[in-house]
Amino acid sequence: MSTRKPAAARDSGPGKAAASGRVVALRAGWGWLAVVVLGAGAAVGFVSSSSVAAAAGLLFGVLLAALATSAVFMFSGRGWFLVGGFLLTGFYLVSVGVTAVGYVAATGDRYRAIAVSSECHRVKGGTACTARVDRPDGTLLVDDLSVKSRMKTGEKVDVVEDRAGIVAPHRADVLDPDALPVDLVLLAASAALLAGLFGWSAWLGVRRPLKR
Repeated sequence: MSTRKPAAARDSGPGKAAASGRVVALRAGWGWLAVVVLGAGAAVGFVSSSSVAAAAGLLFGVLLAALATSAVFMFSGRGWFLVGGFLLTGFYLVSVGVTAVGYVAATGDRYRAIAVSSECHRVKGGTACTARVDRPDGTLLVDDLSVKSRMKTGEKVDVVEDRAGIVAPHRADVLDPDALPVDLVLLAASAALLAGLFGWSAWLGVRRPLKR
């Protein structure tokens, strides 16, 4: 009677090793830095004088918030990071946009412009009016200026214009030139909260991983 030899034991070595704490921390750090840099570009684009850049900035900002939310969820494995990631990324994007406008309010060129033409359009919830205006030197401001109501030709309005030409011009009465310090504090706080979120999610993923 023949006897079968026992089959050789299959390799039961450990599976794919989990990433080390240092690797996860580096990933979280690079993820945070990417959100901060790319988010700043998206937010400035949203408040720029170009309507195309504004639309692109809005869409890219939403996409970036979704990607940041996915990243912190993957690091931590906890579903409630989905809400925190989206909200804090949105807070950072808004802070960058507000700070960009605040910077223009504090350092931009202020002058009294002269209306060349003006028109109003019906929009949801009311009427939106814009005006084409000349600078004091007679050159035309390229961007349409948002105004309260239809302006008469020759009527004057105070304007604040970005010297770099990136942020859209605004009426002087809607900007606070003294708000920049507060804007900078909010910007720093939003970036710090976002860094804390990425760091916390990475720490939980390494030190307190969920059981599969």
